[in-house]
Amino acid sequence: MELSDKIIKDEFTDQLRIGVLGNVDSGKTTLISVISNKILDNGRGLARKKVLRHNHEQETGRTSSITHTYYKSSDKKIISFIDLAGHEKYYKTTIFGANSCSLDYIILLVGANMGVSRMTREHLMLTLIIKLPFIVIVTKTDIAPASVLKNTISDLNKLIQKYKPELKLIEVSSEDQFVAFNKGHLNYRKDVPYFTVSNTTGKNIYLLNDYFNSLSIYNNWEELKNENEYFILEDIYQVNGVGVVITGTLNSGIIKKGNKLMLGPIDGSFIEVTIKSIHDNYKNVIDMLEAGCSGCLCVKSNEKKYQLIKSALRRGMVLISKNHEKFTTYKFVARVKILHHSTTIKKNYEPIVHCGSIRQTARIIDIDKDLLRTGDQSTVTFQFKYRPEFIQLNKQIMFREGKTKGIGVVTQILYSFVSNFSI
Repeated sequence: MELSDKIIKDEFTDQLRIGVLGNVDSGKTTLISVISNKILDNGRGLARKKVLRHNHEQETGRTSSITHTYYKSSDKKIISFIDLAGHEKYYKTTIFGANSCSLDYIILLVGANMGVSRMTREHLMLTLIIKLPFIVIVTKTDIAPASVLKNTISDLNKLIQKYKPELKLIEVSSEDQFVAFNKGHLNYRKDVPYFTVSNTTGKNIYLLNDYFNSLSIYNNWEELKNENEYFILEDIYQVNGVGVVITGTLNSGIIKKGNKLMLGPIDGSFIEVTIKSIHDNYKNVIDMLEAGCSGCLCVKSNEKKYQLIKSALRRGMVLISKNHEKFTTYKFVARVKILHHSTTIKKNYEPIVHCGSIRQTARIIDIDKDLLRTGDQSTVTFQFKYRPEFIQLNKQIMFREGKTKGIGVVTQILYSFVSNFSI
């Protein structure tokens, strides 16, 4: 269902943001379309065609980009589904979306006929790392024999308890059960709700829809509105006669038309830009964008010697207030834990570091131990390999290389490269 162009933003009180994870061909895009468009699939991709953005996605049926789908619930709430790519080759895009789209909840999809795959394990680990409440949905129950469905759920339960022994799956098959979750009778930190659905027969689709409508907002957006502006770029466009248009999510603060903000880092520095106009996700012109919402911003450079063009920008850049710490850096210190490594980690090891919108290879230049193995914790100094980044204290990081995975928290920023907000 699409909202009318006449709908005014103020009519809605909340925007619930749900990230959708799952292995390729598990039915993520189809489920989103079935719920938001209130239709059933024909088993041959009818529903997903209403959501997929690119021609190659239409041809293959595989999502390769972060796709936002919105629909209005019955209680003046906008529910935003963020479709995160499932294929292994797009995993970096999945991590970027999960970290930077200000999610309230995560849905982990598993095809009943496919069982638990390696990417299911990867997605579950990512979900546990970012520490958000999550919901498990088992799809394609119409084509899975009862024994296969039972084994899939059993394997899921074992996988979850392998990483978090205190968690257990609780099936939701009636409205009374999800009311118990939402009233706190069941603990999201210990009990993980799961649904068994079919996008073609409609099994439990209405129940799932009611469940989404009953969810409360996890993030405290009212508090985040009072913080400095922090907008993460997801896509960049060059519009003839208009200029550069950026789309993304406002993680904190309030952006108003005419505001002067800092865009970057571009070669380690920021440039001042003015917000010329703002559109919401229904193509309505609005005067301001609030924390927890996505939208489009038309920006122009205030630097006389610098002309802002699309090729100068990239996904993951940020638009921030002048009140933010005015530095970018090559080096930072983090307290880390190694989740998995087949041998040992030493100095000069080069994983890919993810921190919010940042995604760049970094070299370990110092460790407070001689070497690190699976399960070890240590203080590590990283140095970005290609360009300085805008990174903040106490932000969670994730680093990976092949099957190696680790997590950590930024404890110190080493300002070896100083940006004074000029290009």
